[in-house]
Amino acid sequence: MNIDDYSLHDSKILSVTENTQDHYLDFLLDFPTNREDNIFEPRTLRFTEVIFYNIDEIPYFGQPTILTIVNLGQIKKDFGTERNDFKVTRAKIEIQTTAGNRIIEYEDCNFVNPTK
Repeated sequence: MNIDDYSLHDSKILSVTENTQDHYLDFLLDFPTNREDNIFEPRTLRFTEVIFYNIDEIPYFGQPTILTIVNLGQIKKDFGTERNDFKVTRAKIEIQTTAGNRIIEYEDCNFVNPTK
């Protein structure tokens, strides 16, 4: 999924869960499914093969709301040296919220069914 194909504006970030074994982050969002009638439903946005996640937000009352997502393009990183050299290419985005910014470097993202 290309993150630019979706409008996440006004989605509230309810929680973020890290799966350390499979290297993904799940963002549980209160996602606007019908903007005209102001209807929101839970949706899980999964970022796979995450190598970097940073939160730079102020203490905030309530849940941060996504204002916009800035696509920062692709990045290439080298891990290790010589025989243990490992190269990766990842997408990099900045999620701008009502509380600040979050940056994620990941391989892919998609919506999955929310877990209850």
